[in-house]
Amino acid sequence: MELLSHTSSRENLENQLVNAALQNGIDGINVDFEQIPTDVGDHYIQFIRELSVLCRVNNLVLSVDNYVPKGYNTHYHREEQGVMADYVIIMGYDEHYAGSTDAGSVSSLGFVKAGIEDTLKEVPAQKVINAIPFYTRVWIQPFGAGNLTSEVLGMDGAANYISEHGMDTYWDDEAGQNVASVEAEDGIYTIWVEDEQSIGEKMKLIQENQLAGVAEWKLGFERASVWPVIAQYLQ
Repeated sequence: MELLSHTSSRENLENQLVNAALQNGIDGINVDFEQIPTDVGDHYIQFIRELSVLCRVNNLVLSVDNYVPKGYNTHYHREEQGVMADYVIIMGYDEHYAGSTDAGSVSSLGFVKAGIEDTLKEVPAQKVINAIPFYTRVWIQPFGAGNLTSEVLGMDGAANYISEHGMDTYWDDEAGQNVASVEAEDGIYTIWVEDEQSIGEKMKLIQENQLAGVAEWKLGFERASVWPVIAQYLQ
């Protein structure tokens, strides 16, 4: 992260970003720096401060992506982001990810709720956007000594997988999702499904907390029928 640690390199990056946005007729800049070391946090927030000034001067919207708040990512300085940026975006997913040792939801309702509530302790609601996933994971727990594995599926991919594998599905109130599972010869397959129902539950939280809006990851993983569900809660 030498890039952020020096004034000259920061300014060079900031100018390049703003110039590129202006030349291409882009409305704003979204910053998504992940896995920033703790000792780079102060340089990172200085980058956000400096970039926010340039964006304001050039009528560009600045948004900043953030993990769900945890003790180990306080060095992202969310409160300060809420002062300088136009929007602070919560990446409300990857609760369970490729390296997880336990199978589970990518984005359970409790995980999303905690992310919103903890962010609102530092950032005003009118600046907070919650991002939701258009993807899920199929988890394969082999019988015996094999390791847990998973692979990413979009919405249609998950629906097709469930159908092709004859998976049983039930609604999990706590997760706010349908869960599909089947026991095969080689192990147990489980999917915490992202669909119109689960997206509706997440959108209710966004509406109830009067957030600025919603973001999604990523286009191409969704199906068309999910957009009316999202729109319903933004009116």
